[in-house]
Amino acid sequence: MDTFKFVTGGVVVFVVGIALLFILGNRGAPTATTHVPGVDSVGFTDSEQQVAAVAEVIASPEVKLAPDFTLQRLDGGSISLAQYRDQKPVIIDFWASWCPNCQRDMPRLSKWYDQYGDQVEVIGINLQEKTSVVTSYVDRANISFPIALDPNGAASRQYGVSYTNTHVLINKDGSVAKVIPGDISEQDIKSLIGSI
Repeated sequence: MDTFKFVTGGVVVFVVGIALLFILGNRGAPTATTHVPGVDSVGFTDSEQQVAAVAEVIASPEVKLAPDFTLQRLDGGSISLAQYRDQKPVIIDFWASWCPNCQRDMPRLSKWYDQYGDQVEVIGINLQEKTSVVTSYVDRANISFPIALDPNGAASRQYGVSYTNTHVLINKDGSVAKVIPGDISEQDIKSLIGSI
């Protein structure tokens, strides 16, 4: 009888332990967007919250165009949003190398950039990582679109972005067409090109 209680108690403790590991291991698992450490938000957010945060910044009455920025390019020189105004639409991809969603999404976006790059520009804005880390990831993932460095988070604050894998689609005239928290699709790119 004592052996039965001991074995039964051991099984219960084991099952409860496994359940706790599962719950704690999945707590805070990233959704479509992942919080950037050092940026004002805390924890994870859902898509609607990120869209609302960006919309609040870029849709205020005094903002007619998407906020301009000038950042250092990973490959040298600088890049600004204004240089593409009236030239072609732009997709801004806010990302980080440690973000699993970015690791999945960026190679696809790079493939589409190779296909549609003459009609739409893509600017990948890295969120506050060291240049060596960014270079290593971009080389390993074979990313072809321009990468801008945002070491102080100035551009992400301009856009109200606190989470990685956030895309801001900008029309040729410089106005914001759409905010996509999470993976971008080829149809999103075609729609942006079609709005020219």
